[in-house]
Amino acid sequence: MVIGTYGSYWNSYLPMFFDRMSALMKKKMTEVVQSEGITSAHAIYLIALRLQDGQTMAEISHFLDLDQANTHRVMKVLSEKKLVYDDRMTPTSKKFSIMLTQKGKDLADRVMQSTEEYLDNCFKDVSDDELFQVRNTLIKVLMRMDPDLNAYMNSPKWKNPFFVYLAFMPPEEEADYYGMVESRLLHERKKHKTE
Repeated sequence: MVIGTYGSYWNSYLPMFFDRMSALMKKKMTEVVQSEGITSAHAIYLIALRLQDGQTMAEISHFLDLDQANTHRVMKVLSEKKLVYDDRMTPTSKKFSIMLTQKGKDLADRVMQSTEEYLDNCFKDVSDDELFQVRNTLIKVLMRMDPDLNAYMNSPKWKNPFFVYLAFMPPEEEADYYGMVESRLLHERKKHKTE
């Protein structure tokens, strides 16, 4: 009975754990951008464009795996704040790419740097081996939760999605994401030891 109770507790806790982590990261992101009158919901678009500038509305929506209507709303705000601009030829042009202004690039860099420092601090007492195990465990869990993950990641519907970008390999390369992350982490550990 204790095991059953513990299992139920953990199963309930795990989603709340990830939600809390996500909320704290969003709060930190918002702290960096709030002086511009925007939030973390806008900041992720700045990061996406910093990683891959010059995307269309559809491309950036696919890149972040977010609703295109939301992308339109966010881009309107970012444009008003002079953080992005587009290359449309006429005001009624339907096809155009969105780019970061210099102000947008600087802000995206600040968000990315701040997030990196925040996470580095959060993981400072975690050894490389522990981090390796946590990452691999999370990948295993995700693969179980989403048996179609590889098909999703390699779907032609998503042109270079952010999740693929974060998987450390070009999207055109077929790969098992667990093995890919495992091999990349081994590479990082060897590189870190030689530095």
